[in-house]
Formats: sequence, C-alpha cells, structure tokens
Amino acid sequence: MVEKTKQGTRRSSSRNARQSSAQQSEILQGSGQQMPVLPLRDAVIFPNMSVPLFIGRPKSISAIEIAFVDNKDLFLVAQKDSLIDRVYASDLYMTGTICSIVQVIKLSDNTIKILIEGRSRGITKEITENEYMFFASVAPVNDEEVVPDKNIEALRLAALSRFELFMKNSKKVSEEIYDALCSIESPSKLADNMASYMPFKISEKQMILEEFSVAKRLEKLVILIESQNELLQVEKKIKTRVKKQVEKNQKEYYLNEQLKAIHKELGDPDVVNDFNELAKKIEKKNMSAEATEKALSEVRKLKNMPPLSQESGIIRNYLEWLCGIPWAPSKKKMSLGTAEGILDKSHYGLEKIKERIMEYLAVQQRVQKMKAQIMCFVGPPGVGKTSLGQAIATATNKSFVRISLGGVNDEAEIRGHRRTYIGAMPGKIIQAMKRAGVTNPIIMLDEIDKLGSDWRGDPASALLEVLDPEQNSSFTDHYIEVPYDLSDVMFITTANSMDIPHPLLDRMETIVLSGYTDEEKLNIAKFHIVSKQKEENGLKEEELTFTDGALYSIIRNYTKESGVRSLERSIAKISRKSVRKILTEKGTTQISISEDNVKNFLGPPKYSPWEAQKNDTVGVVTGLAWTEMGGDLLSIESLLFPGTGNIISTGHLGDVMQESIKAAYSYVKSQTSVFDIDPDVFSKNDVHIHVPEGAVPKDGPSAGVTICTAIVSAITKKKVKCDIAMTGEITLLGKVLGIGGLKEKLLAARRGSIRTVFIPKENEKDLIDMPQNLLAEIDVKCVGHINEILESSFR
Repeated sequence: MVEKTKQGTRRSSSRNARQSSAQQSEILQGSGQQMPVLPLRDAVIFPNMSVPLFIGRPKSISAIEIAFVDNKDLFLVAQKDSLIDRVYASDLYMTGTICSIVQVIKLSDNTIKILIEGRSRGITKEITENEYMFFASVAPVNDEEVVPDKNIEALRLAALSRFELFMKNSKKVSEEIYDALCSIESPSKLADNMASYMPFKISEKQMILEEFSVAKRLEKLVILIESQNELLQVEKKIKTRVKKQVEKNQKEYYLNEQLKAIHKELGDPDVVNDFNELAKKIEKKNMSAEATEKALSEVRKLKNMPPLSQESGIIRNYLEWLCGIPWAPSKKKMSLGTAEGILDKSHYGLEKIKERIMEYLAVQQRVQKMKAQIMCFVGPPGVGKTSLGQAIATATNKSFVRISLGGVNDEAEIRGHRRTYIGAMPGKIIQAMKRAGVTNPIIMLDEIDKLGSDWRGDPASALLEVLDPEQNSSFTDHYIEVPYDLSDVMFITTANSMDIPHPLLDRMETIVLSGYTDEEKLNIAKFHIVSKQKEENGLKEEELTFTDGALYSIIRNYTKESGVRSLERSIAKISRKSVRKILTEKGTTQISISEDNVKNFLGPPKYSPWEAQKNDTVGVVTGLAWTEMGGDLLSIESLLFPGTGNIISTGHLGDVMQESIKAAYSYVKSQTSVFDIDPDVFSKNDVHIHVPEGAVPKDGPSAGVTICTAIVSAITKKKVKCDIAMTGEITLLGKVLGIGGLKEKLLAARRGSIRTVFIPKENEKDLIDMPQNLLAEIDVKCVGHINEILESSFR
C-alpha cells in the first residue's frame, strides 16, 4: 500500500505512471481554465466538508493522479443515476463542489482511498471526456454575504428545531452532531452541514447544492426536514398498529386456552369429544402402526393450538387426507369364465393381452397374497390401450383410476408437496388411491412416454419407486410423510413408443399392441363401433345398416391410422346424418350404407391408397417405414450426374439415416468388381439421394438396404421392379440386420399393392405372429445379405 500526502512524506510511483500523468496534465493545460472532474455515486459533497472516498473506476483514478501531481483542485459532481457504472458527460450534474485533495492512499486491490476537503460550489456549462478522464471549465461560486436579519434567524432556528425533532425520532443522529450544528454561526455553512447529515435522496441534496441564495437554501432545507419528520410519524403509527395486533392475537390465544379449560371442567361434548372422535376415527381406519402413531401425534398437537390459527387448519387438512386414503383391500373376485367373456365382448382380438390377464386371475385364485402386476401397453394411437385398462378393471372386478402423465414435468406431481408450502397436497398416486377407495385397485398411468423434466425434478425418476414391486410396499409421499403400501395395486402404463427411460422400462412387463389390419378394423366396426354409435345417436337396429364394402371403403379412403378412432368418428358422422334424414325426409325409415353411397355422407375420399410405381424405374426403390401412427411406404430416389465424387442427401433426414447412406455408398464402392462398375465412376460423378416429402422428418437405420439398391440402380442404369419393397439395416460388409415394427410395415405394403417384400433373416421368427391372410397376399422373402436382394430386384 502506498500513501501520498501534500507534504510528500509517503509518496511513491513508477516512472511510467509519472509520464502518463504528465501527458494528461498537458491536455488539461491546453484546454484553459479547466480542472479534472470526479463523478460520484450515491454522494453529494458540500463545501467545508472533509470526506474520505474510495475510488475504483480507471478514469476517476486518472483524474485524482492528475490533480494530485499538478496540485490542482478536483471538481466533484454527482451522477444522475447511481446504478450506472459507465458514465458519460450527459449522466452528470453541472453543479458540484470544488475540492482539494488532502491525502491519497493506494490500496492492494488497485483502488484508491482519498481524503478530500470541499472548498466552494462550482458550476460548469459543459463536461468533456477524453480517453483518460472527465474535465471541465469550472467557475467557482462564492457564498453571498448575508446581512443578519430576522428572516434568516427565523429560518436558522426553524431548521435547528426540526433537525432536533428528527434526531429524537430517528435515533440516527447523535446529540454531539446537533450541538456542533448549534455552534455554527454562518447560515450558509449551517445549511450545508445539516444537509450532509440528513438521509435525503441524491436529487434532494443536489437541489440544496444548486441553491446559491442562503435564505432560499434554508427554506428548502426546512421543508425537506419536515417531510422526513412526517414520514417518521407514519412509520411510528404503523409500528404501533402492528404491536397492538400482535397483542390482540396473544390475548385471543390466552382466552381460547382459558375457554378450553372451562369447557373441560363443564364437560362440554362439542369441544372435548371433537378430538376423541377424531382419535377413534384414526384407530378404526386400520392404518399401519407408523401412520397411526403419526396421526395421533398430530391430534395431540392440534389440541394445544388455537382453533382459528393457520397451523390448526393445516393439521386438520392433513388428518382428513390420512383418514381419507384407503387402508384395506377389496375382497371382490371374478370367475375366470365371466372375466374372459367381458374381455371378448369389449375388445376384438388382442389375444396375448387377454391371455396374460387370465393368467393373472388364475394365479390370484390360488395365491392368498401375490405381487401386483405392472404392465406397459405400447402401441400407436387408437388401438385401444386406455379402454383395455377399463375392460381389465371390469373383468377383474376392481376399482379403476386413470392418471394422465402427458406434459407432467414436476416431481411433486408424483410425490406430493411438503406441508411447509401453502396449499400443499399429496401427489397424483395418493390422490388416485383416495378416489379408488381400496388398496388393490387398477391404476392406469396414461402416456408415460410423454413425461417431461426440468429444474423442478424428474417425474420419471420418482416413478421408479412406484413401479418397483420390491420397493412400492413402502412408498412415501412428501405430504403424507408415512410409508404407504402400493404392492397390491395393479399398475398399467400406456405409451405410443418405447421412448421411456431404461430403468423405468426395466420395471415393467412390456406388451406391444400392433396396428390393426383392415380385416380386424372391419370386425371391430361391425361388432363394436356400429352398434355403439347407433345407441349413442338414438338409432334402432334396422334403421341403419352397413355393408362390408361400405366399411372397407371408409377404412381405406377416409382413414389413415393404425387404430380405429378416425373410423369411429366417420361412422358417428354417418349416424348423425342418418338420424337427420329419417326425421326430415318423409317416407325414409331405413338407410343402408354401401360402397357406392358412402361419399354422399362423408364427401369425396380423403386419402388415395398409396400405390407402388406403375413402371420399373432406374434409381427409385420403395422402402418400408414405421411411425407412431403405424407403417408407411416411402420412395428412395437416387440420381447419378457428373461431379467430383460427392454424395448428397436431402429429404429432412436424421443423423442415423445419413450414416446409413454413407455405409451403403461405401459398400457399393467396395464391390465394383461384383457389380461390374468402373471405379472411375465414383470420382467423376456425384450421387444424390432424396427421400420425398421433405417437410417430414425421417430417421432410423432400416432404410439401409433400400438406399444401397437405389445407388446400385443409379450407377448401373438397371431398372428396379416396381412391385417390390424392402426393409433392413445394412453393414459395411453387406449384412442385413434386424428391424422393428414388422407388422405395421407389412400392412403398409399391402395397402400399397406391393407383392414382394424383402425383410432381414433375423425377423423370420416374427412371421409366426402375423395374420395368415396378410402373408397370403404378400410374398415375404427373408435375406441375410444385400446381394440376395440385388439379385432379385432388377429387371
């Protein structure tokens, strides 16, 4: 630390600093009657004041060094906005105080501490800024000579009396300061010193500094001090009012305690028995030992609280929840035959799921206590995942509660909020148990693949405990605060895809619901949807009939889905129009919907069946894709043209599909002798791979064989058969790897009039579960290498 003083007793600086100061001093000297300007934040300096200041801004430090080295005065001005760090000349007041520097101390953190002494007011017309500092041409303003008169004396006494009142009310100013002010004879000096001790705003202190008339200055000072005194009076009234309110609450508490004692002595049943009944209710609920102990503890705590207190309401709400959730299972059971009949009546097909439910019911009849099952139904929208859960509840004679998890991104939605928060309540699991009323219901967690996560936590992680049979016997909700047994609950989750965190997926038995074939949709419509819509729209059985051709036409021309939701909406629309026609057209008592008149009710067909290429084409191959809506066909186009050996890919393709293109291209380059291709073709030409419908994102490895076939066709100029399609991942060695969603892809191939489909050898085992009528219409060939496809794909 280096300290500098006017006497030069402790002054030390480097040669560079001296040279810099000399250069800045020359700038000032060349500007005429100027002095360095020091901007101040949150401070207004008055004349005749000695004030220490800590300076850290580079330009302020430069101004101090210039003034100190050249023995110049400083012009101190306040900033208009104290929050601004980088100030400009327009941010400063034009009236300030001319000060001399008494002492300068350099601190270890490169800041400076200075002691300045105010000499007189100063005013400038313009403040200028250069690369080193602010400076200005300042005109000193000397105090006017005041002739003592009654007006000045009255203002002086008024200021002192109001300052004394402020001192007594605020306790922020000592009596020694007041005594020192009383001893000042100069009215101007008194006003300046008094203003410096008052907690005025910067703008108010600046107003005092800019007032050159002593009488007016004293008058403004009296007004400002009076305003401060009025503010202190208001604060005092508020404090008194708050104190009285606190005393009132304490008095009410004391009286309530006395009233309790009086009621107890008198044996008043309305008060004494209230807690006794609450305790008996807790004991009758057959809670766990830990929950019973916790509840009775809260009752004892409630007895010692005022009835109208906020904490009392929180405890009562907690006890209502603890008593409201079930603590005993349902004893109802369903025979196997009845359960199987209910499932067959409510849902067509789905044999694997029905078989799994019947196995569960069979084991339940043999085992007294069994772990509840946790199943995950995965499939496209509209295939009946949610309604299947309701049917299972009916078949097993259990309560059913559905929880929608779509968009949930707060862990507290699952585990609940702690009671310390206002408006806290249990999470969705405990709420569902209360709605169910028994400890062994069926709870469906719908759309589990659409859980989110953010700074409030990860709900999927919170579900790990809920869906783990080894842990959920002691599930703890943040609000309930006692372990709750979920081991008897049968959890069913639903999802449109397998995009579920692996630890969560590992705890569930996954059952895949594939999309329906046209025949399955026809049967669902005939035996379920048509009768349901007739009943909902008030139609008699004979008033509306559908032919099979009409239903096929609706399925193929007015819907494009794996499920049956759009199909149901279309049949509902026909039912409504039929009701109107029967009521408004005389003589119309029966309506028959055929393939020819469907368009009269639904309008022109919405979808044209996707058909394969009608002609064999070079570089165009039909591929098979899987989406959350089911299977689909896509054309992959390849084009060869002169270039420098680049490969271009377009069509909104994902990273995995881009890598499949590179792998296929590399394989073709490595097999030039096999395909009879000139190696120079790759260096002299570019290959462009395009997948139409560029606005639709596409990704996945299963298009590898299709891309490879398209590249070979484009280079060899061989036409690809128009009635074939293919799917499979390709390796650099040409091996064809397995894919998923085979049923949906084969259904899409049949819709597109494809006759031959190449699939990986690994997926041959999946053909066992395929509908026989589907395999009868499509020639499915299983291949293990890409060359097997290429041998059969070209004309």
